[in-house]
Amino acid sequence: MNQSKHLDVVVAGLAVADVIGRPVEFNRPPKRGALKLIDSITLTTGGNVSNVGIDLARLGFRVGAITRVGNDSIGRFVLQHYRTFGIDTEGVIIDAQAQTSATIVGVGGDGERTFLHTRGCMKNFRASDVLSRLPLIQKAPIFAFGYLGLLPETEKEFKNLFRTLKHETPVKIFLDTAASPRVTAKALREFLPYVDYFIPSYEEAVSITGRKTPESIVDALFQAGAPHIVGVKLGERGCYISDGRHAEVVKAKRVKKVVDSTGAGDAFVAGFIAGTLKGLNPFSAARVANAVAASCVSAVGASTAIRMLDEYL
Repeated sequence: MNQSKHLDVVVAGLAVADVIGRPVEFNRPPKRGALKLIDSITLTTGGNVSNVGIDLARLGFRVGAITRVGNDSIGRFVLQHYRTFGIDTEGVIIDAQAQTSATIVGVGGDGERTFLHTRGCMKNFRASDVLSRLPLIQKAPIFAFGYLGLLPETEKEFKNLFRTLKHETPVKIFLDTAASPRVTAKALREFLPYVDYFIPSYEEAVSITGRKTPESIVDALFQAGAPHIVGVKLGERGCYISDGRHAEVVKAKRVKKVVDSTGAGDAFVAGFIAGTLKGLNPFSAARVANAVAASCVSAVGASTAIRMLDEYL
C-alpha cells in the first residue's frame, strides 16, 4: 500500500480483471466441443480505475484508487497489479460477498473487441464507498469516476455523490461513460452541474442526449447544466471539445496499425487529465489525449504502450 501524502488524481468506480484473447472471430467459433488456436491470451486489469489509473501512473503521475475487489485470487492479482505501478490502494475495498468483476475480451483481427462480463462485487459498489474516503480524495486536484452506464446502483446517487465532493473537497470531477448509458434528462440535470469534465464517446453521447451531431450534443450538455468542459470522442476522427465559448474538432493522431482498441477511451481520459494537470488548455489537453489513445491501440492491452508524458508533449 502506497500511503502518499499528495496525489495528482484519484480514480474511482469500475475495476475488473481482463482475459484478452487475440484474434478471436466470434462469427467463426470452433465447432461445439472443439479447440481452436489463437495467437495470444493476456491476463490484465481493466475498467476505469485500472486503465485510467495505470495510464496516468505510466505517464508519470501519482494516483490513488477507490473501488471494490473480491476476496479471491483475481482480486489479489488486481491489487498487486496496481501496486506494481505505484498506485495507492488505500481506497480499495475487499468484498467478501462476491467475486472480483471480470471480463473476457475477444479481439478480432481488425482490433475490434467483443466482451463477456460478470459484474461480481461491483454490484455492491455505492457512493458511500467513495464518500467514506474523503481524506484520500482531498489529496488530489482531480477526481475521475467511471463509468456512467455500468454502475446503475451508484448512478442513482450521483447527485449526492458529486455535490458532496464539491462541498467537501477542492477536486475537479471528470465523469466518463461506457456501454450506451441510459440516463433521464431529469437525472442528467441533477448531477451534471457538479461535473467539470464530461467527454463521452459519440455513441454514448447520442444515447444520453438523443442528439446526432457533436455540436448539438454539446449544446444539449450545456443546457443540462454542464459548467466547464464538455465534448465528444469521435474515434479515428479525434474529438470535439467546447469550453462554452469556443469549440473545435481536435484531429486524431494517425495510427499505422490498430492492434487492440481495448482501453482507447480510457487512454484518452488519462491523456486529457495529464494535459490538464500540466496546465494546458482543454484543446491542447485533447491533442495529448488523442496521442495517448493512439499509443494505446498500437499494442495488446489497455496500458501496454503508454509512455511518459514528455513524449506526448
